[in-house]
Amino acid sequence: MLLPLAWWTIRSRKVSFAGSFVTMLCALVLTTSCAVLLDAGAGASPAQGGADVVSFVVPFGFVCLFVMAFAVAGTFSLSAQQRTREIALLRAIAATPGQVRRLIAHEVLVITAAAAVPGCGLGVLLAAGLRAWLVARGMIPSAFPLGFGPVSVLTAVLICGVTAEAAVWSSGRRASRVRALLALGEASVPRRRVGAIRTCLGLAVLAAGIWGLVAIGSSGGSDAANTAVSMVMVLMVAVALLSPWVGKLAGSVFGLLCRALFPSIGLLVKTNLSSGYRRLGAAAGPLSLTVAFAAVALLVPQMKWDEQWHQERQRLVADELVRGDGPGLPVSAAHTAGTVPGAGAAVGATGTYITVLTDQDALKGPSGMAQAVTDGPLDKVLDLGVSDGSVGRLGPRDIALSTDLAQRAHVRVGDTATVSMEDDRTEKLHVTAVYTRSRGFGEAVLPQRLAARHLDGERPLLDAVYVRAAPGAQRQLADSLASLHRNQPSWQVLDQATHRAETLRDRDASMTATYLLLLVVTAFTSISVVNTLVMTTMERSGEFALLRLVGATRGQVARMMRLENAVVVVAALLVGAAVAGAVLAVFSQALTGSPTPHLAPGIVALILGGAGLLALTTGIVTTRIALRHRPAAALQGAG
Repeated sequence: MLLPLAWWTIRSRKVSFAGSFVTMLCALVLTTSCAVLLDAGAGASPAQGGADVVSFVVPFGFVCLFVMAFAVAGTFSLSAQQRTREIALLRAIAATPGQVRRLIAHEVLVITAAAAVPGCGLGVLLAAGLRAWLVARGMIPSAFPLGFGPVSVLTAVLICGVTAEAAVWSSGRRASRVRALLALGEASVPRRRVGAIRTCLGLAVLAAGIWGLVAIGSSGGSDAANTAVSMVMVLMVAVALLSPWVGKLAGSVFGLLCRALFPSIGLLVKTNLSSGYRRLGAAAGPLSLTVAFAAVALLVPQMKWDEQWHQERQRLVADELVRGDGPGLPVSAAHTAGTVPGAGAAVGATGTYITVLTDQDALKGPSGMAQAVTDGPLDKVLDLGVSDGSVGRLGPRDIALSTDLAQRAHVRVGDTATVSMEDDRTEKLHVTAVYTRSRGFGEAVLPQRLAARHLDGERPLLDAVYVRAAPGAQRQLADSLASLHRNQPSWQVLDQATHRAETLRDRDASMTATYLLLLVVTAFTSISVVNTLVMTTMERSGEFALLRLVGATRGQVARMMRLENAVVVVAALLVGAAVAGAVLAVFSQALTGSPTPHLAPGIVALILGGAGLLALTTGIVTTRIALRHRPAAALQGAG
């Protein structure tokens, strides 16, 4: 009984349900591709790149899942809100609240079922494309099998369906609970009051987001970078919950501005914005998400790389670097490179991992990557920006800490720190220096001989040897190391320029994953923006027809809608920029010590301009389509 009625309802409201179908289709594509890759990665062996795929898909899928849930919930809840009068009519002819809710649930079920086959099929194709991209980038071996079972596909469908059901249940709950005799009256008057539960929940999420920003502001730059996108998600959930208040505020402020600047059309715009504040908030949501996510996802890695590049240029004072083609260089390579003609100093380094214990009973404390260095004058090859102490020659039980790690561990120069090594055994080390230039290098520096005792029998190797030329002997050193390379072909020799060029290539390679995520998510959110604006505009076809029947020209209605669309765009850009600005300011404070981030004006203009142009163009085109019909026919269709 309810399925045929749900199908008839969908056919009678093609525009609204077309928007819901497109959103569900895109959601299924994203969710299915992530589920398929995750299933394939879990089933593949480490040699086939299974662990690498899982490590790529988990953060990628987490972001996609949030964006999917945000877009699906917004679109389906808007679709349910637009049908308040229909739901009221059903209540007026004795439909029970349970029947109304089940009808809406069946409609979502029909849309999900219709989008499942093409959505899952396209999702599998997207997963295959992502696999090919990962192989082409050398991130996984070509032997990685794209094997998956039906459970992953069904899980994706279930996630999207449950998200949509939850959204429409929440939106249709109020209309279905109104008494039958008062239902049409309730539906004919826009609701003036925002629900107290929704407001309290939104304020609670907003408070949690602000608390999170304060917390990461006092953490290190790496921790801040890892949580930046998560904080955007939290703040955007708060914006979604408080969207009626956003619509009220934007409608009041910009409504008065429109009335002052455009007296004739402005009064009508102000009235529409005041009565349709929920519609304004719903339309601004996806656009603000696009702006906030694009800004943070693009600018945070860029800011991190810029700071790392700046510190790298200041830190490296060695004239040449020696690295190995294989797993590493033997420890003796530092002595060999340091004794060639023209060498003034040579220090080898290898990466390790340590934890500075603040709670020795629970073996807990701040941790990070460290560099284990061979004996030699470290300050002759690397300028670590020492703020206290000295790293000239580390003693056998000395350690130097970055400013960030020293602050988190609550230690200073002269203190004794308990350090947990890679094999979980502890050492009591003397803090001999604190340095500032740790980005891209390590949070601590300790003797290589000490680190070698914690390798569980593995052969100690070096990642690189930094070589500084004797005064006036740069050319001689270069020739000597070139001769060394001929004798040891597996030893690569890089001068400063070559090393920096390679660093830039590594940056570009790491940013490609960011660009991929940004491309996929921005495409999805852009579709959501277009869907929402089309739904909110086409819903008002009857209103446009009524205005034209009482004497308004087509041009006047179009100008009214251009003003309203401009208000939506400005409000969304302000909200998105506020969310992104707060996250970027906190991240900049944690990374550089300054709350003012250095942003490329071109990128900021591209994000804001692109989002605004997309929304304005969609609004103008949709309005033109809605005004093409004769007023009487449009009013009859809307009724």
